[in-house]
Amino acid sequence: MRARRWAALAVLFLPVLLTAGLGAGAGYALSRAIRIPKVSELATYRPDIITELRGVDGSVIARFAIERRMLIERREIPDVMVKALLAAEDARFYDHSGIDLIRIGGAALRDIATRRMSQGASTLTQQLARAVFLTPEKTWARKINEVFLTVEIEKQFSKDQILTLYLNKIPFGHGTYGVEAASRWYFGHGAKTLSLPEAALLAGIIQRPAYYSPFNNVVAAKNRRDLVLRRMAEEGFITDTQRTAAQGSTVDVIRSSRETTLGLYFCEEVRQYLEKEYGEGDLYREGLRVDTTLDPRLETWAEEALRRGLRRIDRRSGFRKPRNLVAEGIDPEKYRDPSWMEGAPPSDTLTAVVIQASKTGAEVRVGTKRFTIPAAAFRWTRAENPSKAVQRGDVIQIETSMNDAGKEETLVAQDPHVEGAVVILENGTGAVRALSGGYDFTRSKFDRAVQALRQVGSAFKPAVYLAAIEQGFTPADTALDAPLSIVIDPKQPPWEPQNYERKYMGIVTYQYALEHSLNVPTVRVDLLVGTKRVIETARRLGIRQNLLAYPSLALGSFEVTPLEMAQAYSAIASGGITYKPYFVERIRNADGVTLEQNTPDPKEATSPASAYVLLNMMKGVVARGTAGSAARLKLPLAGKTGTTNDFTDAWFIGMTPRHTIAVWVGHDAKKTLGPKSAGADVALPIFIRIVEKMKEAGLVTETEDFEAPQGVVLVAVDESTGYRATPSCSRVVLMAFANGTQPTDLCGDQPHAVTSLPQYLQRAMYSPKRGETKADEVTVTDAPKLAAPLPKAGKDGGPPG
Repeated sequence: MRARRWAALAVLFLPVLLTAGLGAGAGYALSRAIRIPKVSELATYRPDIITELRGVDGSVIARFAIERRMLIERREIPDVMVKALLAAEDARFYDHSGIDLIRIGGAALRDIATRRMSQGASTLTQQLARAVFLTPEKTWARKINEVFLTVEIEKQFSKDQILTLYLNKIPFGHGTYGVEAASRWYFGHGAKTLSLPEAALLAGIIQRPAYYSPFNNVVAAKNRRDLVLRRMAEEGFITDTQRTAAQGSTVDVIRSSRETTLGLYFCEEVRQYLEKEYGEGDLYREGLRVDTTLDPRLETWAEEALRRGLRRIDRRSGFRKPRNLVAEGIDPEKYRDPSWMEGAPPSDTLTAVVIQASKTGAEVRVGTKRFTIPAAAFRWTRAENPSKAVQRGDVIQIETSMNDAGKEETLVAQDPHVEGAVVILENGTGAVRALSGGYDFTRSKFDRAVQALRQVGSAFKPAVYLAAIEQGFTPADTALDAPLSIVIDPKQPPWEPQNYERKYMGIVTYQYALEHSLNVPTVRVDLLVGTKRVIETARRLGIRQNLLAYPSLALGSFEVTPLEMAQAYSAIASGGITYKPYFVERIRNADGVTLEQNTPDPKEATSPASAYVLLNMMKGVVARGTAGSAARLKLPLAGKTGTTNDFTDAWFIGMTPRHTIAVWVGHDAKKTLGPKSAGADVALPIFIRIVEKMKEAGLVTETEDFEAPQGVVLVAVDESTGYRATPSCSRVVLMAFANGTQPTDLCGDQPHAVTSLPQYLQRAMYSPKRGETKADEVTVTDAPKLAAPLPKAGKDGGPPG
């Protein structure tokens, strides 16, 4: 009986036990599969967004992001975009609770038939859950998680909130995320103004962004767009008339292929700063809003002037054999240059393919256009005629510009081998208003404006004369321009600085010596005030490089960056106040909270009177000296040329009342620019072109001059003798003096008679100042030990490069 009872009980409870066991196992398996994140986090979820750099005019000059995204609110999403999205992805979005059972049934049947999992039934909420919380892997565990997440999202968020999150999150191809960034990327405007065909195109891209991108497959993109339009009509979102009209429109897209649109070298400096100070995460994901110091107008003019100037210089080296498509087995008629593509970055030259060349010109193709370049465009190549310069299949550059006569001309061009840099600082603040570190950022990211250390040559001479002015000397003081031999180390040959022309003027004023960049008088001034004092003066102006107290320092024998030289000259134009250059005005986070605010950082470099006395001397460089070609601008300008031996480096640093502009030209490797390549020949024309644009825009005018500080007087002086001018003087210059230091003796026949003598006779009549010698040999005892003889000084004073 007992055995039967136990058997009966077993039969009775076995199904219950089996059910419990299976339930526990299933429950355990399900618990392993389902891991639901906290859906509440979605309320504060912020997808990665773009960091934007803006110029002083508020325009966007660069964007940095891993996911190119711009967040918008629901009210900024047009109804046409919402309807296109629903028609393409989830027509019953506002009717279901996150899971569309009708679509799921159809998708399940397809899954069973194909023995694989489809995503065709996913609602917008499911897609959002997957994009934010899950991985794209196709497993049953992910599907189950997705369902639970979807239900929770629908419980906690409204439909409009879900829709907004979705349209800010999803990818649209080409690294673009969210409907706002996609609208700007494909059409060049924000989502607010999307047309019906544009909205349908974007909605169609979502399913397979790479495949349906109009840049990758315009036929597939149009077919998908037209399908979305048909679905919109079927759902009653649009009329058949609207559908027909929209389907008849072409796929018009405009793409910006560069995130940095202007000032690539400048923006890279800012990007490196942001990455260093805020880290990669904030830079590429947190949507920093960076107000920079860049003035887009000045930057555009600087880049154009530099590129044009470097091509002009490069023409001296002759025309190089261009790339030939025929030799590479490419049909010139079918070739498509990257610069012809939609969205290619703008350029000041056109890339063309030569179809045929003759004695009278060359027929070229640029995209689908054909035209003939006249023989005059090839004149600089020194070829007998165009057919001797180019042949069928050659890939050439063409530039159109204004010649010196003010007439437009077309020239064959080539990418130059020579490089250069331009820096424009705002006087009185130190704000970097423009910066170009080379001919083309895409071919070389090395920033020559900030990173390149180059010998500065005679552009350093103002520091020598400033040191003298600070010691009480004046522009009217004189120095002896006569042969000079300097012994630094008795075991080494003496150093013998020479003027470029290998001629000597005898007794000259400081004013004349600076204007005409005379080497020997400048070295004598350096010896008089002391090289160490000159170094200390340069340090106060903002030059940070290692300076050694050799007499050759007076002629720019050390290396410095263009940015440092711009800072030094800007201090002279800013009344003796130096300002540390800065690139960023303000940084805010995506919520508008200010993270960083930069203001000018002034430090006194010299007295206002000393700065103005030197500034007025440098105005003479432009009016009468080595930069005299800029005098035709008839503007208040000051500056100094600089050239190193063998013409390896050419400089001009000039000042307007508002800005300081530094221009450097040279090769990355120390290599000659060729004959007649002094700073006045190759760097000054770039400066002039920039200032011409500034003049047209009213940024520099004839009436807005440098302001003289209190305690400074202007006196008419005979430039050749340094005496106060009389009506009989032929070279009268208005010199600036700290009041009380101006000359009182009037010029007469005797001083003029002395300066008219040969220099070797003037030596006996020269009266040395205290601590100065007029001897032709000087021994320097406080210079560092020489490792090798000092080089000879060349044109404009620089040692060999």
